[in-house]
Amino acid sequence: MNANTLVINTEALHPPDEPEPGGRSDSTRFDLVAAADIDAALKSQWKFIRQTNCIYQSPFFSPEFIVAASDLLPNVEVGLATQGERLVAIFPFQRCRRSTARPVGLGINDAHGLVALPNARLSLREMMHECKVKSFPFHAAPRETSDIAEFQIGATRSYLADLTVDPLGYENYLRNRSHTIDKQAQKTRRMIRELGPLRFEFDCRDSAMLQHLFDLKCEQYKRTHIFNILGVPWIRQLLTSLHQRPAPGLRGILNVLYAGEKPVALHYGMLEGNLLHYWFPVFDPKVSFGSPGTQLFLEVAREAAARGVTAIDMGYGEQPYKTKLTNVITEMCYGLVDENPFRRRWYEQKKSFSERLSRLQFKEAIKPWARRLLPSFGRGVYQA
Repeated sequence: MNANTLVINTEALHPPDEPEPGGRSDSTRFDLVAAADIDAALKSQWKFIRQTNCIYQSPFFSPEFIVAASDLLPNVEVGLATQGERLVAIFPFQRCRRSTARPVGLGINDAHGLVALPNARLSLREMMHECKVKSFPFHAAPRETSDIAEFQIGATRSYLADLTVDPLGYENYLRNRSHTIDKQAQKTRRMIRELGPLRFEFDCRDSAMLQHLFDLKCEQYKRTHIFNILGVPWIRQLLTSLHQRPAPGLRGILNVLYAGEKPVALHYGMLEGNLLHYWFPVFDPKVSFGSPGTQLFLEVAREAAARGVTAIDMGYGEQPYKTKLTNVITEMCYGLVDENPFRRRWYEQKKSFSERLSRLQFKEAIKPWARRLLPSFGRGVYQA
């Protein structure tokens, strides 16, 4: 199945008038609004633009995510381009200093950039100029975003599970292609023997269980010597806020797998329409013999498909479990949109150095010592 058909359904939409021949009109008007001022009319137009192109299917492109983040982050703004009465492009960003900006929710935002009608012929650089933004680093922009390739430094793979690929179910698809998945039934039976029967809750609304996920995830970060992003107040508050949002519409969703009375694996993600974004998975390391994280994903995929979800987006980042559980691979770009070549070169050098560090053969051996010496290393990315 082509990824372009996963979540797009425009048959019931009534599109605005066609643009004037030749693309961008000389009468293009630019406006800048605070995210807090996004109203129902703007959300409706924003939704239409997203539905015209599958690259905007991620919930990170939704106005609901931008508004929720703006409640916790300062200086979140949205640039708007209008031609006639038609909104043709949207640029959400967080202003850092007078002329520099970054993606809203930097560090946990898996998709960002210009949101524009396919025939708008309006570049991200133009929008930045009109918003008085000179520099915009991006780490997960779709390659198809207008003029992004010129400022791209590199790309990383992004993973998605197309749940419609097999009429017998996605689990059947995985079992026929992965020995690891085929062996999961044996591990699950052992987990049941030792802990009790499985019980799965697709949409857990228990705040105490959400706190349990936070605790397990913090322990995982500590155990693996990774900066604890859930120790950053605004991130934890954002997840809590999204989890409290009612259906329908974008909301945080908590999946929990129990063995007996014990929660052995949990996942926190975002559900919007027929797409589930798989965001914060975690499992109890004491039950690792049963691969509860894999079993949790199979339960999520089965129940999600039954509820009309057609795809699970795992986002960018080349973790092994994503390769094992998905069947659609695309690429997200990273780089710096900036007209100053010296700033671009400096940014590229920093990225290159970081990548070389991540490939060091003895990286895992030095991580514990590095984290003790620099316990807050990495926090700057997540500063509000």
